[in-house]
Amino acid sequence: MGKKKELDAVIADVQYRTKCQYAINTIELKLQMIQEELSEEYGREIVSQICSRIKSADSIRKKLTRKKLPVSYETAQEKLNDMIGVRATCFFEDDIYEIVKRISAHKDVTVIKEKDYIKKPKSNGYHSFHLIVEVPVYSEEGCEQKKVELQFRTVAMDFWAKLDYQLCYKREISGTQGEDIQKELRHYAEIIAKMDKNMMRIRKEIETM
Repeated sequence: MGKKKELDAVIADVQYRTKCQYAINTIELKLQMIQEELSEEYGREIVSQICSRIKSADSIRKKLTRKKLPVSYETAQEKLNDMIGVRATCFFEDDIYEIVKRISAHKDVTVIKEKDYIKKPKSNGYHSFHLIVEVPVYSEEGCEQKKVELQFRTVAMDFWAKLDYQLCYKREISGTQGEDIQKELRHYAEIIAKMDKNMMRIRKEIETM
């Protein structure tokens, strides 16, 4: 079987997708528990939305090709951290760090990597906190560790990221006009980041009243 067909077959396999969904369910349950704990402690809602996805064979293939890596399931497993993804959208920036701290403390969660794009945004203005973890998945074959990429954003960060994706994804933005567009998008990302901080400040002022 060719590498392309092999990758497609593994990603489409029911057992593979069941294991991925198990990992997603594990993370989502932990996030919901943390949300309930924090809501009880703070007396307000913490998480606006939780969503997830299992990366398609086509997306995996394109990412491996873009990285100039062999297109195979084995390579994807080893080199890609986002084959399984969960995103939590929060109302305030400081809640993101508290959730990251709490989920990282779970004994069955192994933190592989952290990328703080809130304190150090990407060059295009993207703000988010990425946490790569491994969680145990149990089946008849035994226990297997599955990598999951967790993304944490505020509602405002998520708004910008989704619009940036709609505007720029799969589009070649280059030349003087492209530079101007990218500069403007970064500018709006900075405005949103300032708004996030101001909303957090206002919340803290209200909490002391």
